[in-house]
Amino acid sequence: MTYCSGIIRKIDELGRIVLPKELRKTLNINPGDDFEITIDDNVIKLKKYSRLENFEDNITNIINCFSYVTKYNILFTINDYLLNDNNDKITPIIKNLILERKLYINDKIEKNIITNKHIYEGKMILLPIVSNSDLLGSIIIISNDSINNMTNTANIISNLIKKTILFER
Repeated sequence: MTYCSGIIRKIDELGRIVLPKELRKTLNINPGDDFEITIDDNVIKLKKYSRLENFEDNITNIINCFSYVTKYNILFTINDYLLNDNNDKITPIIKNLILERKLYINDKIEKNIITNKHIYEGKMILLPIVSNSDLLGSIIIISNDSINNMTNTANIISNLIKKTILFER
């Protein structure tokens, strides 16, 4: 996906460039976000950085193990997408729940629309993973099991993911 806005910006005396508001909104760029800067054939590339992207295989293994044992539908989001599916964007409702940065619980059995392709029936909990005030991603669990069991599972997964990231530093 290429965005070409034709907007020209000057670099200030400290080497800063202001990204246009429309671009920040389109790409969900927020104050404090980290970026990876690379150079490719005299082209400067900025990529929104996610510490979790380097650990996708480990996170996938953790999620798969817990899904197998518990029989829960367990999903993981990084930025606005589901893990391992950068073409499947989460719904605005799910995104807003994640941005609240607190545990969300729906103890009613109902249809949960996570993305256009991922719709599940059951109770739902959503646990954002925050480390050093950085929102890393979120765990979504959908099941008909008790909310306490689902919440405990989400907390265990969250702690394992945080330890995986800290261990690799």
